[in-house]
Amino acid sequence: MLGVDDRLITPATMKWVKLGLSAGLLTVPTTILLYFILGLAVDDVWNGGDVSAGINVLKAYLPWFVALVLLKAFLAWVFRTGQFRASSEAKLNVRDQIYKQVVSLGPGILGKRRTGEISNMATEGVEYLDYYFSVYFVQIWVAIAIPIFLVIAIFSIDWVVGLWMLAGVPLTPLFVGSSARGFRRISKSNEAVKNRNSAQYLDSIQGMSTLKMFNEEVRRGKQMEENNEAQRKTTMKLLLVAQSQFVFLELGFALFSTAVALGVSLYRYSYGFMTPGEVFAVVLMSLEFSRTLLLIGEFFFAGALGREVAASVIEFLDEKAPVRSTSGASCPETGGKPVNIEFKDVEFTYPGAEEPAIHKFNMTMRPNETVALIGKSGSGKTTVTNLLLRTLEPQKGSILFGGIPEQELSLEWIREQIALVPQDPFLFFGSIRDNMIMAKEDATQTELDAAIEAAELKIFVDSLPDGLDTMVGDQGAALSGGQAQRLAIARAILKGAPIVVLDEPTSQIDVETEALLNRALERLCQNKTVLLIAHRLSTIEQADRIVVMDKGTVAEMGTREALIAEKGIYSTMIRTKQEVEAQALHPASEV
Repeated sequence: MLGVDDRLITPATMKWVKLGLSAGLLTVPTTILLYFILGLAVDDVWNGGDVSAGINVLKAYLPWFVALVLLKAFLAWVFRTGQFRASSEAKLNVRDQIYKQVVSLGPGILGKRRTGEISNMATEGVEYLDYYFSVYFVQIWVAIAIPIFLVIAIFSIDWVVGLWMLAGVPLTPLFVGSSARGFRRISKSNEAVKNRNSAQYLDSIQGMSTLKMFNEEVRRGKQMEENNEAQRKTTMKLLLVAQSQFVFLELGFALFSTAVALGVSLYRYSYGFMTPGEVFAVVLMSLEFSRTLLLIGEFFFAGALGREVAASVIEFLDEKAPVRSTSGASCPETGGKPVNIEFKDVEFTYPGAEEPAIHKFNMTMRPNETVALIGKSGSGKTTVTNLLLRTLEPQKGSILFGGIPEQELSLEWIREQIALVPQDPFLFFGSIRDNMIMAKEDATQTELDAAIEAAELKIFVDSLPDGLDTMVGDQGAALSGGQAQRLAIARAILKGAPIVVLDEPTSQIDVETEALLNRALERLCQNKTVLLIAHRLSTIEQADRIVVMDKGTVAEMGTREALIAEKGIYSTMIRTKQEVEAQALHPASEV
């Protein structure tokens, strides 16, 4: 409808749009009929010539006046209700669509976007769709219908006045259309500035500790002031265009149309072509012409603002999800036991990148085996993890679970098989319990306590006045790094998945906390297939097999002893580590 993407419109939206539109259209003939009857009443009073005639006319026409006024009020209420219910349905739908797209794109692609921009688009940006659906969608048709009804009505009264009124109607859309290009350019710039400022504001709040540590809060504040001033200027430009249009339409066309109607009608009356009541009715109808002119300007600006938001939403929704869902995907029964996982000639290139992140990658993970994946930063380890979790999808090659290509498996089934303990676990605002039951919604208190104890968190949780109901703060700010890691391990233990992915789980903690974590990890990984991504060689030593990545492909693979014997990349890493440790024990100043 009206060139709007179907994803922005639901059947519920269309239902309220049609209801509001019907009420708006019916208001026009109701108003015309009211004015026409008022004109008849004026004529009867004029022809009666005395007070008693006026009273008789009032008695005759009063029921009609009351009925039409009440009908007009009711139609206006339905009109507004339809408008705002349509906008509410549309906003809810669009926010749902944005969230589903965020989930569909996943962390592999969303890492390229600023969170604040997406958040602003889904909150403040979507609010502009209120104007789009409540004003533009309905009022554009009402504004088109009003002059048609009025011209027909006035022509039925006097064709000369009808011609004069008809002549001025095309001038408004011509004037409004002439400024459309500049207004759209400014509104597009304004939307981009608002999204950028929102993202910067969110970044500043989340990175407040870093800003203070580097004494950057003042410079950052000045930068935000400059950006806010840029937004203020673009907003003022929008207001300038809007107000100039308003003044032109209100003081120009609105007054002009009424003046023309009055002047021509009086001229026709003086020559006996119109009655006083017809003059009165035509003048009242001319006021409705001015309402049409104002509606045209109003829905134009509402439509222009809404179009920019709609365009940005559609652009976001059009981004191709890195993972395609397959209809009829299977969920094989494994009895909770790990299956064989095989990467076969897998390739993946991020959008806009010149070189593939991984190229002809081959690796097998056997049931109950711990495989360590190591390599320099940028070698492709994170990409392999995202491909395994199926937040990304191979562009070439395939990943098989128990011999079945992942494209033939349900996304939910794949993710049910895997528990992830990331380097920086994300904890949602809420309690420890809230963050735990994400892994298992129906977990019992006994299961929660067992997972907490297995993750070496029992002493800490027991020391808290509220226990599991203690709030962890925004992104787990109330917990230390080690406590957050152990909570992530407890969550993974509670999930009980047969495959575990450990992404640098001990990279940012002290030695004492590492000992606790290692005990927790041992419990987590018992009888599980484990993919261990780590830089610490001491962590890698527990792996059954080591896979060394270099430039997106497998450079070496084997047991620790075999790789040391090969004297390749892994052997060089071991030798470098030994040299660094020796230098730390015997600094050059002591030699």
